[in-house]
Amino acid sequence: MKKTGNLIALIISALVLFQACGDATTEYLRQGDTYYDQGQFVEAIAEYTKAIESNPNLVTAYTHRGAVYNARAEWDLAIADLTKAIQLDPSRPDNYQNRAFAYLAKNQYDPAVDDLIKTVELDPKARLAYTNLSWIYVQKGEWDKAIDAASNALALDSNDYEAYFDRGSAYYAKGDIKDALADLDAAIKINPNLAPAYSYRGKIYIITDNMTGALQEFDKALGIDPDLAGAYKMRGLANIDLKNVDAALTDLNSAIGLDDSDPMAYYYRGHLYNANNDFDHALQDLDRAIGLTASAAAVPNSNDPFSNDPAGMYLERAISYRGKLQLEKAVADARKAVELNPDNAMAQVSLGEMLITNADVQNGLDVLNRAIQMDPTIPEAYLNRAAAYDILAQMSKNLDYYPLEAADLRKALEITKDQNQIDTANASLRMMQSHGYIP
Repeated sequence: MKKTGNLIALIISALVLFQACGDATTEYLRQGDTYYDQGQFVEAIAEYTKAIESNPNLVTAYTHRGAVYNARAEWDLAIADLTKAIQLDPSRPDNYQNRAFAYLAKNQYDPAVDDLIKTVELDPKARLAYTNLSWIYVQKGEWDKAIDAASNALALDSNDYEAYFDRGSAYYAKGDIKDALADLDAAIKINPNLAPAYSYRGKIYIITDNMTGALQEFDKALGIDPDLAGAYKMRGLANIDLKNVDAALTDLNSAIGLDDSDPMAYYYRGHLYNANNDFDHALQDLDRAIGLTASAAAVPNSNDPFSNDPAGMYLERAISYRGKLQLEKAVADARKAVELNPDNAMAQVSLGEMLITNADVQNGLDVLNRAIQMDPTIPEAYLNRAAAYDILAQMSKNLDYYPLEAADLRKALEITKDQNQIDTANASLRMMQSHGYIP
C-alpha cells in the first residue's frame, strides 16, 4: 500500500486557519499538532476534539484528527472526519488524498480511486496521488490506466521509482516485455533495494530463456527480502529448467512454507515430483494446487505466463495418474485440461497421448490430428501420432501405416531440439528399415 498523506500541506493550511480561530481553539490545534509530532496520538485526538467542540465547523481540526486516526489505523473514524472536512470545504486536495489512504487500507479501491482523481483535479501536481492511482490500477488489472497514471507521476518527478515499478508491472502484464524491462531497470537504478523489481526482472529472463540471469535476479531479490515467497517459487522454476533438482525442491519448499495458499508453487513442485517419478507426492501437490485455484486471486486481463494455470495443473495430474497406471483418471484430467483451454494445442497433444496410452487409439489419433492442425510445430504431436500409427499397424497387420509413421518421425526430427526425442525417432526409423517396412 502507498502512503497518501501530505503532512506539509496540512501544517501550512493549519497556519492559515489559525488566524481565523479564537485563541482557545488555536491553542487546542497547536497543542494537538505538538502531540501528533511527538507520536502521542491519544492526546492529539483529545486536543483536536476540544477544537471541534469549540468550533464545530473548523475544517482543520477534522483534517488533523482524521490524519491521527489514519496513523492509528482507525480507518472508519479517519474516513468520517475527512468526509466532514470535505463537506465543510470541498476545495482542499489533501483531505481527498488522506481519505484515499484510509480507503486503500480497507481495500476499497473504487472510492480510493475517486478520491485520488479528485485530488489531481484540484492539484495537478499531486504526484503521490498519481503514484497511488498507478498502484491501484495495477491491482485492478487496468493496465493502460496504470501506465497513464505512472507516466503522470514521472512527469512530475523522474525519480519516482514506485511509478517506474508500477508502470513496468503494467507493461509486463500487457506482454510488453521490452518496456517492462526498461522501467524495472529504471526503478532499480533509483532504488537498488527494491526486491520485487528484481523478481519481476527474473520472470522476464525466464520468458526470454535466460535461466542463469533469472537465478541471479531472484538471488538479489531474496538477498534483500528473504521472505519473498514468489521469488523462491520462480527461482525454483528456473532451477527445474536447469535440472538443479535439489535446489529447485529446496526453493519450492521455502515458497510453500512462506505462502501455502499459492497454487502455482504446488503445481511446480508437483511437476518436479512427476519428473522424478514420485507420483504419490506429485498427486498430493497437484490435488492441493487444483483445490486452491478456485480461491486464488487472479489478476484480470494479465498476460503473465506464471499466473494461475488450472489447465496445466490438470495435465500435470494426468501425468501422475498415468505414472500410477490409473489411466481412466489420466484421460479424465487430460479432457478437463482441454475443456479449460480448448485453444491450447499442447493440451490436445497430451489428451491424444493419454487416449493412446489407454488403448483408445483411434480417438487419440483424431485428437492428435486436431492438435497438428492447430499448431504444426509441436514435435510431441508427430511422435505420438507415429506411436498411434505403429499400434494400428501391429493390430491390423496393415503395413501401409508404417510410411505414415516414418513421415511423422521425420517431421519430428525436423523441428525438435530434444536429444531424447531425436534418439527415439532415429531408433524407430532404423527398426522399420531393418524390417523392410520402409525404404
